[in-house]
Amino acid sequence: MRFLFLLGLLAMSCSPLYVPNTRNVPLFREQGEFQASIISSTGAEIQTALAVTNNIAVMVNGSLIRQKISEPESYTRSHTFVEGGVGYYKATRRFRFEIFGGYGFGKGTSFAQYYFFTPAFGQKDLVATGTYSRFFIQPSFGQNNRRFNLAFTPRISVVGFSEFSSNDNDAANTLVTITPNEKSQLFIEPALTGKFPLKGNLQGMFQLGLNISTNPDVFFDYVPLQFAIGIQLNTGSLRTRVY
Repeated sequence: MRFLFLLGLLAMSCSPLYVPNTRNVPLFREQGEFQASIISSTGAEIQTALAVTNNIAVMVNGSLIRQKISEPESYTRSHTFVEGGVGYYKATRRFRFEIFGGYGFGKGTSFAQYYFFTPAFGQKDLVATGTYSRFFIQPSFGQNNRRFNLAFTPRISVVGFSEFSSNDNDAANTLVTITPNEKSQLFIEPALTGKFPLKGNLQGMFQLGLNISTNPDVFFDYVPLQFAIGIQLNTGSLRTRVY
């Protein structure tokens, strides 16, 4: 528990611009199952997913961060992100497989140095807000047990920032908005997810994830390691398909 607490402190003590959300891993068994989750990670998250047919599913996810920062400069750290996806899933007696693809968009505020603000404010760290979009492909491989289930999800994300704005955290300055001349960045974001029954249709979940940029010179900061814990309403948790 001390290790997990330190992970949380590490994530909240820095101010990264790109904060990947928790991977939504429904692990559906059959048509009609619905899941809704409330999750605590780097921020607060809500996730939903629905099995539309015996093989097709959809998901909608959102995350939010609001944090007052006092050092080294006083500002409100914020991050919002929403995404949707559609996927294919298949369950056997022992294992479950799914693959989702989707798109999301968000906005984040951070304190860092961005070379494209140098002409306006000089070469220094400053408070800036970036707007970005993300495409993702997310396969998952999991167990199919009545009790504890473990799943591995090697998500691949393509993150592109369309706009940055800053007034150097000074209302007297003119807001400078810049479209960066940078290509989208490819991230490998593997995660291990555990699920276990609590009571009735409620189940607990936890997830440990890594976020790895394939570009060693990525121009924005991001969260490299995340831990999430949450509660999930799962209409399929009380039944197991009979084969």
